[in-house]
Amino acid sequence: MLPILLDETQDTPRIILDEKQEQYWFSGTSIPENSKKFYEPVIQWVTEYIKQPNKETVVNFKMKYFNTSSTKSLLDIMDLFKEIARQGKPLIINWYFHHDDDDMYEAGVGFSKMVRFPFNFIKY
Repeated sequence: MLPILLDETQDTPRIILDEKQEQYWFSGTSIPENSKKFYEPVIQWVTEYIKQPNKETVVNFKMKYFNTSSTKSLLDIMDLFKEIARQGKPLIINWYFHHDDDDMYEAGVGFSKMVRFPFNFIKY
């Protein structure tokens, strides 16, 4: 499967989905004009990846800000990755947040509760 490597822009996050390098990162700001359209290829990639995931999958989220429409897409992505754990394979989701950004920490707690999967919360 070809990797997805998207550089961060003013409105969209940096996304790395590379099964060979075992890199799965979402970082930056997510306020695209059309979240559904922006995240569609990402969701398709994850949908394919979960059919034959690596022995262990570590997904990293280091978001600075995201809008409401991005929340739905990010939640869908997390839910797809959770399928790996349902298959009995190791899945780790890391949620990075700046040490003084309580809102981003709380957003991660909310995502963790919504997908019913424990996250590792990492301050930086």
